[in-house]
Amino acid sequence: MTKKQTLAIALLCALALLLAGLMLLTRQEPAPAAVPDAHGHDDRGAAAETVPAEPGVRGIAMTDAQIRANGIALEPAAPATLRQRLHLPAQVTVDAERTVALAAPAQGIVQAVLVSPGAPVRRGQALLTIRSPAVAQWRADAASAERRLQLARTTHAREKTLWDERISARQDFEAATTALQEAEIAAQAAVQRLTALGIDAGGPVSGTVTVRAPLAGVVVDKPAVAGQAVDETKPLLTIADLSHVWVEAAVPADSLGQVGTGMAAKVSVGSLPGEIDGTVAFVGPVLGATTRMATARIALPNRNAQLRPGMLASVDLLGQEARVPVTVASDAIQTIHEHSVVFVRTQAGFEARDVVPGRSDGKRTEIVRGLAAGTPYASGGSFLLKADLGKNEAGHDD
Repeated sequence: MTKKQTLAIALLCALALLLAGLMLLTRQEPAPAAVPDAHGHDDRGAAAETVPAEPGVRGIAMTDAQIRANGIALEPAAPATLRQRLHLPAQVTVDAERTVALAAPAQGIVQAVLVSPGAPVRRGQALLTIRSPAVAQWRADAASAERRLQLARTTHAREKTLWDERISARQDFEAATTALQEAEIAAQAAVQRLTALGIDAGGPVSGTVTVRAPLAGVVVDKPAVAGQAVDETKPLLTIADLSHVWVEAAVPADSLGQVGTGMAAKVSVGSLPGEIDGTVAFVGPVLGATTRMATARIALPNRNAQLRPGMLASVDLLGQEARVPVTVASDAIQTIHEHSVVFVRTQAGFEARDVVPGRSDGKRTEIVRGLAAGTPYASGGSFLLKADLGKNEAGHDD
C-alpha cells in the first residue's frame, strides 16, 4: 500500500467518526418545550391536550367605565326581612255557590226563550216558556184537591152543627173531621209539588209553564232553543251572580305544605292595574287526575264587573315574615350549567360564583350558601354578564 492510499483511508475514517459523533449529539438534544397560545392550546398541534382551567373560576374582565357603560348596577349582599311569596297560575271562575242551572220541571217542548247569553236578569224575571202535559195534569190534580177540600169543609161544618144540636151521631161528625183533614193534606201536597218546581198553582188548568229566574245575575249559558224537547235532566240555561267570583290557583303537590286556608293572597288579573288583596278560603284535598295539582280558592268581590269568568290570572300566596342574614336582588341570580350563580365584583371585573338560593319574596332572595353579607355583586344587568361569560366559554372551546 502506498503512502497516498494510507492517508486517504485515514481521512475517511476520521470523517466517519465525525459524522457519527454529530448524529449522537443530535439524538440526545432535548426537544423544545411546548408554548401554549393565548387560548391555552399547545403549539405542537393535536397531539397535545388543553390545560384545564382552575375549577370554580369563571371570570369576566371589565373596567369601571365598561360597567357604567353597560348599565350594570352594583350593591352589597345584605340581610333583609322576607315574606315568602308562592307564585301560582290561576283563573277567574264563577262563584258556584251563587250559580244556578235551571232544568225543565217536567217533560215537554220549549215554546220560547226570552233571554240570550250574557243578558242580565232580575229575580223573578221570565226566562222561557215550556208546554208540558205533565204540568197540566198536576194543575188539574191541584184543582181537584182544592174542590174536595172545599166539599170536606162544607160537610164538616154541617156535621158539626148536627152534632152540636144532638141530631146526628158522633161517629158521623168524626168521619167528617177525618175527611177534612185528609182533604187538607191532599190539597197541600198538590200545591207544594207545583211550588217546588216553580210552577204557578193558580189560574186555569194549563200545560204552559214559565220558568223564572230564582236570583239576580247574568245568563252565562243557554243551550235551550225553541222547539226543543226537554226533561228534568237537561239543563236549559245557567244564571250566575257575578257580584262575587272565585279565583282558583293551581298548587303543585310539592308546594301544598306551604298553603293553607286564611293565607293572605295577592291576585293579578290580565291587564287590570295593580294587585287585588284576598284570602285563601279553600284548599282542595284531592289532586287533579291529569294536572296532579290541587286547587286553592280565593273569593273576591267583583266591583264594576271587572273580573270576568275565564280570565287568566296569577296568585302570590304570602307566608310568614322572616329575617334572613344574606339576600340579593332576585334578578341577580342566573342559571349557568344548571347551577345558580351570582356575579361577584372583583378587581379585574366579575366572577360567577355558585350559590344556593333559599326563600324569596319575588324581589329579594335569600342566599343560604356561597355568599357572605357585604360582598359586592351585580344586582342589575347580570344577564349581560351571563352572555359575556357564554361567549368566552365558546371562544375557549374553538
